[in-house]
Amino acid sequence: MGLLDSIVGSLTGGEGQQNSLSQLQAVWSWVQEQGGVEVLIQKFQQGGLGEILSSWLSNGSNQSVSHNDIQSAFSQQDLQSLADKLGTDVQGASSTLSEILPQLVDKISPQGEVHPEASGNAQNDLGSLVDSIFKR
Repeated sequence: MGLLDSIVGSLTGGEGQQNSLSQLQAVWSWVQEQGGVEVLIQKFQQGGLGEILSSWLSNGSNQSVSHNDIQSAFSQQDLQSLADKLGTDVQGASSTLSEILPQLVDKISPQGEVHPEASGNAQNDLGSLVDSIFKR
């Protein structure tokens, strides 16, 4: 099972994968627009969520993050941008992020370090990242 399948499967329990895949693609595109994973990490740390983020990067279990935490880490404009991609409102976008980000960050940092293909390159698409990590 590849990264994409693993993340989508964990989000859906195996059901509704097409919708979750489109959400994951929208979130990944948005992360890249924000400046990549490193910028995302900085925003979490600046928002006081460094401990939560550290749990995603470590090999232990992932701490959950609430949609309110997400709203404190990102600007209204940032979240509105994602909401537009997802076809929802800011509340829906922050809820989607709270579900997807823990697993996404965990999967792209298998040894506690963000995989180089996930770092700051706006040209990366999710499929390329998955291929580079897992060499399907």
